[in-house]
Amino acid sequence: MSCNAVRRFALLAITALVSACGGGGGSDSDSGFTPPGSKMTVTVGQSSLPAGNSTDISVRLTNDGGTPVPNGTTVTASVSPSSVGNVFGVNATGGVTTVPTATTSGGNASFRFIGQNQGAATVTFSANDPNATGRTVTASTTINVTAGQGRLTIEATRDTLPINAFNVDPFVGSPYMAELTITVRDAAGNLVNQPDGVVVSVNPIGNTGGFTTLDDPATEENEFFVRMGQGPVDVVAGRATVFLHSLNFAGTTTVTVTHQGADQQNFQATRTFTIVSNLPPLPAQLSISEPVSPVYIASSGGNSSGQVEILVLDPLSQPVPDPVSGSTAFNNVRVEILGDDLGARLSGINAAGQSVSGTSIAVRTVNGVAAVTVSGAERAGSLQLQATSDRADNNVDNGLSDPVSGQRTIVISDGVLFDLQITRPVVNALFVNPFDEDAEPAADGEIVIPQQPDATYSMTVSIIATDRLGNPVLPGTVINFGLIDEPQVSGLGDFLLSGNNGRPQVGGVNFTALSGAFTTAGGGAGPGDTLVVFGKREGALPFGLDEPPHGYRDLESARQIARVNSATSLDVTRRFNMNDDTGSSVAVPSPGVLPYVIGRATDGNIVASAVTNELGVATTKMTYPVSRLGKVVVVWAQGNGDIVGGSPETVTDADVAVFAGVAPGTLTASPSTIPANTSALVTVCVSDALRVGVAGVGIGAEFQDLGGSGTVEFLGDGPYANVTGEGGCVLAQVTTSGVGDGEPLVVFFGGGDSDEVSIERGDLILQANPSAMFGSGTITLTLLNSSGQPQSGYQLVASCTAEAPTTLQVTSGPGATNASGQTSVNVVATNLNQINAAGSGECEFKTADESASVTVPFQGVDICTLGFSPTPPGC
Repeated sequence: MSCNAVRRFALLAITALVSACGGGGGSDSDSGFTPPGSKMTVTVGQSSLPAGNSTDISVRLTNDGGTPVPNGTTVTASVSPSSVGNVFGVNATGGVTTVPTATTSGGNASFRFIGQNQGAATVTFSANDPNATGRTVTASTTINVTAGQGRLTIEATRDTLPINAFNVDPFVGSPYMAELTITVRDAAGNLVNQPDGVVVSVNPIGNTGGFTTLDDPATEENEFFVRMGQGPVDVVAGRATVFLHSLNFAGTTTVTVTHQGADQQNFQATRTFTIVSNLPPLPAQLSISEPVSPVYIASSGGNSSGQVEILVLDPLSQPVPDPVSGSTAFNNVRVEILGDDLGARLSGINAAGQSVSGTSIAVRTVNGVAAVTVSGAERAGSLQLQATSDRADNNVDNGLSDPVSGQRTIVISDGVLFDLQITRPVVNALFVNPFDEDAEPAADGEIVIPQQPDATYSMTVSIIATDRLGNPVLPGTVINFGLIDEPQVSGLGDFLLSGNNGRPQVGGVNFTALSGAFTTAGGGAGPGDTLVVFGKREGALPFGLDEPPHGYRDLESARQIARVNSATSLDVTRRFNMNDDTGSSVAVPSPGVLPYVIGRATDGNIVASAVTNELGVATTKMTYPVSRLGKVVVVWAQGNGDIVGGSPETVTDADVAVFAGVAPGTLTASPSTIPANTSALVTVCVSDALRVGVAGVGIGAEFQDLGGSGTVEFLGDGPYANVTGEGGCVLAQVTTSGVGDGEPLVVFFGGGDSDEVSIERGDLILQANPSAMFGSGTITLTLLNSSGQPQSGYQLVASCTAEAPTTLQVTSGPGATNASGQTSVNVVATNLNQINAAGSGECEFKTADESASVTVPFQGVDICTLGFSPTPPGC
């Protein structure tokens, strides 16, 4: 061989040849030359072992001269076939690793083989030769794994369970339960004792609900009855016990158990269980769902189709099997419209995958569910759908031998407005809860107040609009709104232009009321004012008005006045409805029988119109000044309905609302102390959370621990004697007699709050008005004797305390009492309203000789709770 040939061979073999190119020459046998390198030998502890056991393997790697290779040389092991066993490296401390590699020390690397299943395993070891780059040194050994105890096994009392049709609770020995014994051993075959030693999982859990375990006496609940889909289970003396229970569903369930041994080896065992039924899986019951959204006639412009689902169940309430025989599918549900089809049709996909339509079609189920679409109705009304299957063979293509059916009524609407309902006004833009005790809280429970409060509140007013069949009207239906708040006597619902004998002209524009005073009451009515006629029996009406009789729903209306003809007659700009709900027009008898209110908006306003959403709901806002809180108003909503006589009927709802304040309300009674056995005046005031007075709040009173007799007489106007007036206050006269020793009180309550007034029998009584303060201001102090007579010439002194950072400072007074027994004091409060806190304090006032005293509390608010937007810094 030439020198060039030798070099080419060296490149091909990727080895270093030591050869002389000249002189001695060479031979063809050089192509089999093996250069010096490392050598590997394998020593196995046991060449045959039972499954579940292990044996150690020692691998020695040396240089060509027999010396050990450098320490840290990596040796990698593999097993073929891998199902027979696993091999893992052993580290320097004798611990088994989780990987099939080990490094040499003194030329030796240690491994452990663990038998899994019966068979012959070839274990191969390899390492990169540290003496020859690119050369791999390998060696192998064969280990025979024989039958033996597995490291993880599952035994069960039974693998087949009957359906638990009657949902019998678990009990020991139940035929609806299988007891599983899980055995766990270590590599040496010893039984394991380990908390949470195995993890059990049940899949799927639909027909079993999972597994239960033995009861743990250390817990309150009995784990034998608590089903789990997966979870750890204790292993005691090599055993773990779990219970698998059946439910009312047939099928198969697999229980999987995993375990990690102390040698870091992972093991898994599975067992499959079958839950069977002794009843044939044929149709026994059908149900038809409602369409997801309302269905309207095709000409309405709204949604004119709706999907319904048919659920077909067997006698155990399980979905019937899919109707397939081999590779051929067949139809197992016939759906049809019974009676008047309203021009509608059904459509679906049959078993052949074809589109089918008509008033009767056949379709198939998938996992017990079939679906069809109802569409194209030409008239409003009720469709009666019927779905039928065959109990005999779950096949309707070959006829019906034993039919089973289900029915559902589907409402087809025209979407035309028929009725409106105003929701009780609730707040969303200004405050959390209306102070009106009858109003509901806002849905989101949040306070929302404008960034720049302008002494007005806004309240949400919503309506729900339906067509005659009770479906929501079409989205986008326009609803108009309006309100009346004057003329009134007190603002508490006593409208001057109102009565109970209104008579709208059916189909005409004239309105009469025999007791009317259209030209005089409250200054009279005029063109542009609004006439509201109440025709429905619902809720409270303004003061003095009675509920209308039945039969006049269609005449509830809001009309603009065109002209006033006389004190008892006027005309409106749009005709009244025909009052023909029954199909025939019904006139209002003479004299009229319907309650009405005439007026205009002077204090508040309402956004004029809104459109309905897909739920038939439209929302607007009513805005009013805080100076009119508690005022009663009439709110109305109106939209166009059916076309009658060439023009649309109007659908109206009118309701009574209140200019509400921010909850919670606060009630204060001043003075806080009155003399016993005489008469004294008490001012009771109600304000909202922003300290604005609320009118129209009814006030009550009761004595506690009086020990004598007493009366409370409210001094308000007429029928509203005990109701707060404009500004939120009402005056009460408290008279007591025969009061002896003790601590008697008179408690005033209203608007969700209450306040106490002490009744004292001492020689001198000092009163403060107001009895509680919510900011800086002037307090009037009055000194009386036990008979309620003013005491003059008494010098009064003051002392105030507050919790930092709040401060209370007396800037003037108090002086000596005058002839009326009075003097005043001015107190400046700082930091009473705080961020994330509410400041508080109190001022005590007393005579110089301390013979009489009174304490006035000061209370602030947490600014963050008022919900200013944007949120104040720090909230």
